[in-house]
Amino acid sequence: MTYSHSKSRFLLISLAFLATLFATVAQASERIVSTSGTGSVSAIPDQMSLTFWIEQRGNKLSSQKTVVDETTKRLINDLNRKGVEDKDIRSYQLQISPRYQRNDDGKTEQNGFVVQREVQVTLSEPENYDSIIDLALTRGVTRVGRVKFEISHQQDLYEQALINAYQQAKAKAERLAASAGLKLSDTLSITEQSMSRPVMMQMAEVSSRSDKVSLPGQQTIEARVDVSFSIQNTANDDN
Repeated sequence: MTYSHSKSRFLLISLAFLATLFATVAQASERIVSTSGTGSVSAIPDQMSLTFWIEQRGNKLSSQKTVVDETTKRLINDLNRKGVEDKDIRSYQLQISPRYQRNDDGKTEQNGFVVQREVQVTLSEPENYDSIIDLALTRGVTRVGRVKFEISHQQDLYEQALINAYQQAKAKAERLAASAGLKLSDTLSITEQSMSRPVMMQMAEVSSRSDKVSLPGQQTIEARVDVSFSIQNTANDDN
């Protein structure tokens, strides 16, 4: 091996050693603090979904179904006149089941049929809830299911809640770093711990005429994140 080759190899080894040393020093001067944050956004629900059932019991299946279909048609027409569009009405769920009862001998025997159609309605104007319920009950609806108040732009609100959660995590990290004589540097990682999901409030099943006191209240969307930040000595930044 010539002298020049040995010198070049020595220089390469020295440079590699120095690079490793500098990287180690840089890592030692930059440390990490991890915090979590929660954020929330509140809004008043702007839409509502509810379910109606139209039911007929008897011994003549064809006539029972005819009554149910005619009642459903009248209800849909009335809903349309109230401003509810066809796209917000689902009425395809039809159930036909035998009806049983016990006779004088204690035996169970079939006694006609039960024909039932389920109608699901979404209201974009929840303030019409009371009048819609009154309308449905006077048009032959036999049962009103649970009512769900929902927020249509829920995803946008959840994303804002995520931003609020990050800001809280950053503020906590800044306070922790300052108390230790350190300074917050870069954001290294953000981990979303919550999931966006529909926010709703359910009301009890309605079995009689409603009165105009049905208010959805305010709903809250929450988000949570874990965040890691790099920190540096304040003295190092001044030099």
